Amino acid sequence: MKKIRKYMVLSLATCISLSPLMVKANNLEGKDIIPISAPIDKAEETEDKIVADYIKYEGKIVEVNNNGKNLSVLVKDKEDEPYNGMLFHINEDVILLNNKTKEFITKDTLKKGMKVSAYYHKNTMMAMSMPPQLGPDVIVIDESEEPIFTHISRFNKELISSDGMLKINPSENTIIVDKDGKKIEKENIVNRDLIIFYTISTKSIPAQTTPEKIIVMENNREEKEKPEITVLDKMIINNKEITLNKRLYKNDKGVIMVPLRQISETLGYEIKWNGETKTAELIKGAQWTSITIGQDNYNFAKMMVKLGTAPEMKDFTTYVPLSFLEEILKAEIEVAENGMINIGK
Repeated sequence: MKKIRKYMVLSLATCISLSPLMVKANNLEGKDIIPISAPIDKAEETEDKIVADYIKYEGKIVEVNNNGKNLSVLVKDKEDEPYNGMLFHINEDVILLNNKTKEFITKDTLKKGMKVSAYYHKNTMMAMSMPPQLGPDVIVIDESEEPIFTHISRFNKELISSDGMLKINPSENTIIVDKDGKKIEKENIVNRDLIIFYTISTKSIPAQTTPEKIIVMENNREEKEKPEITVLDKMIINNKEITLNKRLYKNDKGVIMVPLRQISETLGYEIKWNGETKTAELIKGAQWTSITIGQDNYNFAKMMVKLGTAPEMKDFTTYVPLSFLEEILKAEIEVAENGMINIGK
């Protein structure tokens, strides 16, 4: 099934265990991730910051856990500190690379003692634990004796990274491939998330370089071709078409909002409503979550997750963003060719 784009933001409580300590600035535009251990220049306190799309964590693999099905690596940048480090879960979607060869590697290549750089998107959800746990987007092992630089970001039509730090000027010798190793034409890297390998850059702002290799991380063609949601009064839930008591609607940000009670109860959840706090609890066996009108804080697995849109009350009905069904209730979502939402578990 095609997936709705996910929007999850790191919890502050999980970030405080990182080294260096990092937090995400509370900014809808996505400003910056600032080391809270560093002194803040008062002259810069009110300045807008530009956030890197991908956060980098460098260190050494100190532990590899492989039970045959799941692989995880514990990476530390300070080996002598017991609570230092991050636990990275490696699934089939993680891109693994060697900076010396600039080639893809397999999971069994990851060994204890290797120096690595792990990259994860700024909206990645992180488990509240010691050490923090998450699924990275990219891991690059450092085996090169020569300086090889890696930059991961979305690049605009001028081929400037979204953090404004790097402009790329691919040449005919630049290797451009997708994450499966298939050749990509230069004109197809605009407005894409790219992994850039380079050795030399100018001292300008942004720095400019001719990359040795570019890897396109994702293919946005599927998103462009995804059918638009046009059926607002019906929905397919667990292979059964239902008529909604309250229609879907788009809020002022263009986010599809869905009626919470009818859909959740159809999916098997019990709903408890507190009119004083305007809070709804959803219970299904061991699953529990809660939402509060006007608050972009959603409980999931003992974590607070932000979806970018708060629940709303309209016509005496509680609405949540469509992403709530996928990200919090873990329902499978697709949009049929006729514009109707299809929900399954």
